[in-house]
Parts: sequence; C-alpha cells; structure tokens
Amino acid sequence: MKRTPSIPLPPIENPEQQMRSELQRLAEQQNRLFAQLQAGEDHFKQLARSVWRVQEDERRRLARELHDGIGQHLTALRHRLQGMEQDQAECQDHRLQQSLSLCETAIEEVRALSRLLRPQILDDLGLEAALQWLARHSAEDSGCSIQVDVGRLDQELDGDLKTLLFRVVQEALANALKHAHADNVVVRISQRGSSLQLLIVDDGAGCDVEAALARSSQSESTGLASMRERVRLFGGQLALASQPGEGLQLRVRLPLVSETESR
Repeated sequence: MKRTPSIPLPPIENPEQQMRSELQRLAEQQNRLFAQLQAGEDHFKQLARSVWRVQEDERRRLARELHDGIGQHLTALRHRLQGMEQDQAECQDHRLQQSLSLCETAIEEVRALSRLLRPQILDDLGLEAALQWLARHSAEDSGCSIQVDVGRLDQELDGDLKTLLFRVVQEALANALKHAHADNVVVRISQRGSSLQLLIVDDGAGCDVEAALARSSQSESTGLASMRERVRLFGGQLALASQPGEGLQLRVRLPLVSETESR
C-alpha cells in the first residue's frame, strides 16, 4: 500500500500577526483616502480663490470706471456750476449748456455701467436677445461686424448658465475689440448631445495663448484666465487657438444638466 505524499500547508499566522497585517492595510487605505481628500480640497481652494479674484477684478474695474469716467465728469460739473455764481448774466447761458451736457454724459455712463453689470434684457428676454443686444452695442461703439448665431436648444438654460455664457461672450468681445482690434467677430452657440458648445472667432491681431493666459492670471491684461476658471466651475472646458497675426478662436464646452439633476 502506497503512502499518499503529504502536501505542506502554508504557515498559519498567529492572531497578533493577523491583527498587525490588518492594521497596516487599514492605515494604507486611510492614507490614500486622506491624500485624495487633500487633493480635492486643494483644487476646491484654488477654484474658490479664482472666483474671489474674478469678483475682485470686476469690482476693481467698476471702481476705476466710476472714478475715471463719472467721477471726473461730476467734478468738472461742480467747478462749472461754481463758476456760474461769479459770471455775468450773459455768460451764464453758455456755462449752463456746458453743465447740462456734462450731466447727460454722466447719466449715459451710469446707465451703460448698469447694463454691463447685469443687463435686464438677459432676465426678461433670454440669452439670445441679450447677446444680440451686446453685439449691436459693441458694433456701434467699435465699427466691428459682429454676428451672433444661437442654434436650437432642447431645453431651457438655467439662469446661472445663461449668465456664464453672456459673461464669456462679453469678455471675449472686449478682448477682440480693445486688444486685438478685430474687424469681424462670429459668436455661435449650439447643442451637441448633452453638451453646449460656444464658439467665438475673430480676425484680430492674435496672440501667444500661453503668454496671454500667464499675464491674465497675474491680472496684468485680458481676462482669459478668469473665463477659463469660470467655465471650470460649471464642469466645462475652455480651449484657445491663436497665433500672432492670425486672429483667435475660443471654444467652450459645457455639460447640460436638467432641472432635476441641478437641485
């Protein structure tokens, strides 16, 4: 009768060794979770700081416009009104007309700033009407040809998304007209599946994209970095394509979220 060869069994860990292995495994898992949490917290802080910088930049720009524009007009108006008190009657009519003209200029600037901060048409008539209004006024001020094409959307955009798109177009137009001196700009919004596509193309001076983004991040020039961070807050992506002398192409892709998902 042959004897069955015995198979060696793996050594059995004692309870203390098993507990050490389990504690080590839990510690490694905890470290990984903490690392992921820290990475998420750092990213959130970075986004929050970007939002704060955007808000501060807008406040700074508003303060500068109020000081350099309306503030100077109202100061000049005060000086002219004070001078009227000392003039003869025949000179007062001319100074009065000048004062009234300064008042009209100040009033128009106040209204323009109010519309730029939050155009009422965006809330009353929607995104397409607001973009057409923005394009019309920008073209009148600059002489540039601006075309806006908003395609058919399967769902109504929520207020935050409409505001985001309006602000991106507003900033892009300001860059194209003031910095790139473009003669033609095309703005197009369309839907592809469950995402929203924004395309803005101009024939301006163009730029080195990386250098422009670096300057923008340091608040030295255009608001390209601010636009990119805003889009990221909505889970979207912003891409820029440009070369000096070849205009600029801006593409934004944003996920569409239904009302039930956004609540």
